[in-house]
Amino acid sequence: MSGLENFGQLPNGETVWLATIENSKGMKAKIITYGGIMHSVVLADGVDVILGKQTLEDYLSDGGNSAAVIGRVANRIKDAAFELDGKRYELLANDRGNCLHGGGGMYAARNFIVADIARDSVKLAVFDKGEGGFPGEVDVTVRYTVTEDDELKICYHAVASENTPINLTNHVYFNLAGHDSGAIYAQELFIDADFHTPSDENVLTTGEIESVEGTPVDFRSFKDFRSAMDELQASGSVLGGFDHSYVLKGCGYRKVAVARDPASGRFMETYTDLPGVQLYTGNHLTGKAGKNGAAYHKHAGFCLETQFFPDSINKPHFPSSLLMKDTVFTTCTAYRFGKE
Repeated sequence: MSGLENFGQLPNGETVWLATIENSKGMKAKIITYGGIMHSVVLADGVDVILGKQTLEDYLSDGGNSAAVIGRVANRIKDAAFELDGKRYELLANDRGNCLHGGGGMYAARNFIVADIARDSVKLAVFDKGEGGFPGEVDVTVRYTVTEDDELKICYHAVASENTPINLTNHVYFNLAGHDSGAIYAQELFIDADFHTPSDENVLTTGEIESVEGTPVDFRSFKDFRSAMDELQASGSVLGGFDHSYVLKGCGYRKVAVARDPASGRFMETYTDLPGVQLYTGNHLTGKAGKNGAAYHKHAGFCLETQFFPDSINKPHFPSSLLMKDTVFTTCTAYRFGKE
């Protein structure tokens, strides 16, 4: 296929394609069709700022959702079930009795189709037939664009045949010092959120909305990951790092977070039109090999997964993630890079 490279074959014989998109300033991103995974994001200074695997076989054997499209419903659904329109839907309980990241129908394990490609963008498509126990069918497209403002912009579009919850995001791990630079401890983060949705021992939201004031999860001013994690652990947390959902201020498309690496001067601004973001700090990473033989140990990257709040289909007081039959769902998130 023109403009694409063959990245390998799946066990069922399907070809996985790799698309390279770029702007005129030297920023470049590589996307593979398997899982819609972002394989690399290389900035104009030549530094790759996301974690990833070297080969398709590596993704198949130990993907961990890394930089993949997450759906039909990102994050956790309590007891792997929900009721909608008088019917109970049972899902795969793949995380401590709950359904995580789409369960048995997760998009991270699907091979997308290339619907369109240009120098600066690629659009991928997947048809969800209701795998994993969700109602109806959903046509989903995801467009990745490298803009002239040095953004990696991700726009999602979905239409469903039946009423259904939907919550689409990308599980990309960032390291602004470079994907192979080790732990993120010296990097700093700001999140524009006065509240968060606390979770229980199974990292499932309790349904409450609490202030971040006076807590270890307060990122309303820049805080480095090392001191933030030390404070979190001292509070009694057993998560080994952050895995927290934030209630973002404002509405509409706006800047919601900024991360920066003081040593290099690189920074990343996050923009979205969604109500929440999940901060995750790679607490489960164990040192397995990534791109070019890099070892990704615990806390080698951080995620800012823009999304609806966890378990929103079972929490009617949360912003609704319900997509109505034959209506259009759209959302965009962008990560803009720069250097001070």
